[in-house]
Amino acid sequence: MKIAILYSHLKEMGGAERVILKQVELFQKKGFNAECYFAYIDKNLHKETSNPHCYTKTFFNKLVPNNSAIRIITSIPLAPLALPTFNKENLLICHGYGPAPIIGYLNKKLRKTKYVTYIHSPPRFLYLNPEERSLWKFNDIRKIIFRLSKIAGPILKELDYLGVTNSDIVLANSYFTAKRIQTIYQIHAKVCYPPVDIKSFRILDRKIVEKVRNRFSCPIILSTGRIVAVKRWEWLLEIMSLTVKEIPSATLAITGEISEENFQYVEKLRKMSKKLKIERNVKFLGFKSQKELIELYNAADVYVYPVPKEDFGLGPVEAMACGTPSVVWDDGGGPCETVFEGKTGFRAKPYDRKDFAEKILKILEMDKSEFSCKTRNFVKENFSCTKHWKTLREIIERVG
Repeated sequence: MKIAILYSHLKEMGGAERVILKQVELFQKKGFNAECYFAYIDKNLHKETSNPHCYTKTFFNKLVPNNSAIRIITSIPLAPLALPTFNKENLLICHGYGPAPIIGYLNKKLRKTKYVTYIHSPPRFLYLNPEERSLWKFNDIRKIIFRLSKIAGPILKELDYLGVTNSDIVLANSYFTAKRIQTIYQIHAKVCYPPVDIKSFRILDRKIVEKVRNRFSCPIILSTGRIVAVKRWEWLLEIMSLTVKEIPSATLAITGEISEENFQYVEKLRKMSKKLKIERNVKFLGFKSQKELIELYNAADVYVYPVPKEDFGLGPVEAMACGTPSVVWDDGGGPCETVFEGKTGFRAKPYDRKDFAEKILKILEMDKSEFSCKTRNFVKENFSCTKHWKTLREIIERVG
């Protein structure tokens, strides 16, 4: 069976991109002829696999210049040009948002090829509220897409609607996202949680962990992800300023690539930490490999995730697979499906910085070993690659 997995671009290693690369790896291991396709691929992107570019191709030919801005921005209007790439596929797995579901829809109309749409989040540039949309446009490409959506919003929404609603099956990365899909598209989506490689994300030997911990002033409060405004890192600095009043030695370790796109925002956060008098407590670690991340997850005393209304949130789950409890917002978002009071961590009152800090302190007062087995087993039962594959396999059997 020949399967193509589609997405708009491979320019950063966010949650969606990591799920896509893991899916193609799973399909290949199970004997399927599977490849993933993007409008644009950044060949310099860090990826955690023995062969970073295996099974990865672009669905545009040389007629479209290999420029990130051009290929990403024109990927929807030029979607018909991608159709010849998929004339032999038996199934398309189209990861929204962007051109993928549209390509699936057009290919189905032309060749009757079945397709599945996997939604990580409905298109943010179309459906977020004005304030969130403003934070979403953190780079030049997104600013252009944002402006275009203000002009061609109704057309883009109609294309997005056609792509999603004509799918043979729609998958959502969480029940939170499934509810949003029901509201926007009036269709039912099956929940298929993102996979976590529990063989890699695991509890490490104590000697390795202590070696990492010795590089920091303890306790260690860890947070990971893209350092962009929409993730609300300012809130986390405010929370940290309250935490250090009780534990002056605490370190907030933040991982995430620092590039031209977010350099000014990171500098803003540095200035804010200085103003809050916590600059010695906050460490921006930059990009970390998967191996380094796993070590940090293990070394941390608590993992914190300040993102509001997140669709899923891989960070807390990866941390829990490594035996570290998490603190998230109790705002009904995806992390509420992974973090449970006193079992895998704690949930703070929505956007109450003081309560979030109190939840951090509560975990720091406890013995981490009380959480380790619970968090690890919870991830193993609900978010393993085996669990993810089981759902994918059921979907393949249903669509034939």
